[in-house]
Amino acid sequence: MFGPFPNADTTRRTPMAGVVSMICGSALLLGVQRLPWLAERWRGFSRWVLVALAIGLLLWGVKQLLSAARLSQTATRRPVWNRNRMAITREGIVYVTIMSVMFLGSIIGRTNMLMFVFAMMIGPWVLNGWIAFSMVRRTLAKRVFPHRVMAGELVSIEIEVANRKWFLSSWLLAARDQVTHLRDRFQASALFVRVPAGQTRRGHYFVRFSQRGEYSFGPLELTTHFPLGLIERGLLFNDFAKLIVHPRVGRMTSRWRSDLWNATELAEQRRMRAGLFDDEFHRIREYRPGDNPKAIHWRTTARSGELMVREYQQTRDRDLVLLVELWQPAQPTTADLDRVELAISFAATVLLENLRQSREVRLRMIVVGSQTSAWDHLSSLEQALDQLALASASTNANVQPVIVETMQHLSSSSRVVVVSARPRSELTRTRGADELVELLCLSAESDDLSPYFVLEGPA
Repeated sequence: MFGPFPNADTTRRTPMAGVVSMICGSALLLGVQRLPWLAERWRGFSRWVLVALAIGLLLWGVKQLLSAARLSQTATRRPVWNRNRMAITREGIVYVTIMSVMFLGSIIGRTNMLMFVFAMMIGPWVLNGWIAFSMVRRTLAKRVFPHRVMAGELVSIEIEVANRKWFLSSWLLAARDQVTHLRDRFQASALFVRVPAGQTRRGHYFVRFSQRGEYSFGPLELTTHFPLGLIERGLLFNDFAKLIVHPRVGRMTSRWRSDLWNATELAEQRRMRAGLFDDEFHRIREYRPGDNPKAIHWRTTARSGELMVREYQQTRDRDLVLLVELWQPAQPTTADLDRVELAISFAATVLLENLRQSREVRLRMIVVGSQTSAWDHLSSLEQALDQLALASASTNANVQPVIVETMQHLSSSSRVVVVSARPRSELTRTRGADELVELLCLSAESDDLSPYFVLEGPA
């Protein structure tokens, strides 16, 4: 359904028709002026007809060249206003060449049969251009797609085409959509065989985004070669949109939970305790033999007529601070880029794992790259994934000052995890002055992350 962008749309961007038209016009004009026998054969009104035809071919060729140059300049400029466009296909260029040979042969060889064949060939050419223009006339196109997806996920992009003509149906319409990314460009298309008059048809194409980040869509164009494929008429729509592709995610292993939280099976022990370090209040329930009398809630007891006690819930889940260092050298290799992407995927997986397994953990994430961004559990998960999707690495990324500042404001029950895109040999470890906060430093290499993290899905 789609192919690489540089190889797509080459026929309609090549101004070969304009070049051929200018060559034919120049040859005809020079022939009328310089060839005596041609001037004797075509005199009076016929001579002026040939001159007008030669000038028309020249002007049309210049117009095609200027249109192609203007289209290449406005391909990345916004906004692009809705406009009709005409181009000659490869088959059309061959057809025009044959017509030109027939016309010049009839003039040079003074053969009426060749002129008759030339006149017969003009009819289908003009008819193809008029019908193709009628196919795209009074049509509208728009796309519908989700604004956020995951990398590696197969996404369906829907194209909706509306035919606002009263009587004439539109046949063989191709909706072409240009998709641009920082490291990826391609063109996608969807074919509509027939769109009846006054109705709407929907088509779609599938895309699997391999890179995280922001993708730009547009402009959207409707084209048709119907019926003979000699002339292509197109209608360009000023329809631009953006899509954020979140990083790929995997799954955390059981060792991650056991090493990080230290016996999670005791995460929700309940007990009653009065004093300075009481845990969170959970509920009020009936008194049971063995309960602490100090936990009796006298107001509720007076209202209900039976002893009621306060119950507190103790949790061993600790606060987690995730620091992500996106560093890369000035001239990164493939291994350097892979470590950056693996660190981002690891961070995204930790976020989702925390949402599924430990909702009570107060999670905070700080990403250090070309820019430093922070996220905590009070914000939405979508915002955190957006930050990871748009994050970029930098040669100046340094997580050490962030580690020192963060550990000064944490309690002993907190856990700090640092995942860095630096090689393992360059990764240093920093501890707090009192060694109260546990710190886990990981390099974004397969050997370091494999005990805790498994990346799944297509690359």
